[in-house]
Amino acid sequence: MNKKVGTNKKKYDDTEDLEIKEVAYFKNSSQVILLFVLIILFGFTLFSSLVFIGKYYRDDNKNAEVIEINNKNSRILITSLDDIDKKVLASDLESKEDIVLENTSNITFKTNSSAKEAGKIFFDVKYNILENNFYNNLIATNDSDLLVRFSYSFDNENWTYVNNVISTDSSNLSPLMGNYYDIAGLNTNLSIETNYELTTNPGEEKTMYWKSETIIKNANNNIDKSIKANFKVEYKEN
Repeated sequence: MNKKVGTNKKKYDDTEDLEIKEVAYFKNSSQVILLFVLIILFGFTLFSSLVFIGKYYRDDNKNAEVIEINNKNSRILITSLDDIDKKVLASDLESKEDIVLENTSNITFKTNSSAKEAGKIFFDVKYNILENNFYNNLIATNDSDLLVRFSYSFDNENWTYVNNVISTDSSNLSPLMGNYYDIAGLNTNLSIETNYELTTNPGEEKTMYWKSETIIKNANNNIDKSIKANFKVEYKEN
């Protein structure tokens, strides 16, 4: 007699494996998202750093001459930025605007709080022309290929233009309309201010800013013409 033997098939429950896979998938997805976030943050940080460094080298890392003078009752700090050094190229005339070279110099004077009286200093302001091959005009004119004007400020925002006769090594320059001076072809030193007096009370600090604007006319005949000069505040010993 044949006897059937029954076989019991065991049913496999894969619920636990699915849960493990879901956890692993979720964990991997989270890691991928975190990786992308970190990449984005790194890229943003790198970009910001490059922008900051670029701005630093463009705007702040200029050639500066800094002179500091300390004595018993006061402190003087003179900063001169950027000598004028420009050769006109054909590309400079493409904008159709005149070329404007702006240069600044400033002096800070502080009288110590321990001083018994107000402090006083004197200084000169000079625009020294080192090279200038623009065509000289027999009569000064606002239509000159090379003009300059000067101004000063105590807050670096509100400026007052110099409008007086300026002495040179051999003659004088009179202001033109708009407080401009015609310097085309001149190779000399301009004395903008002489023996200017600056005072501060004990504990007070004051900064005076000076600015020169050198204007080159947008004209084809100025291509390859050049101007070299420096603009400085010069402290005078008492």
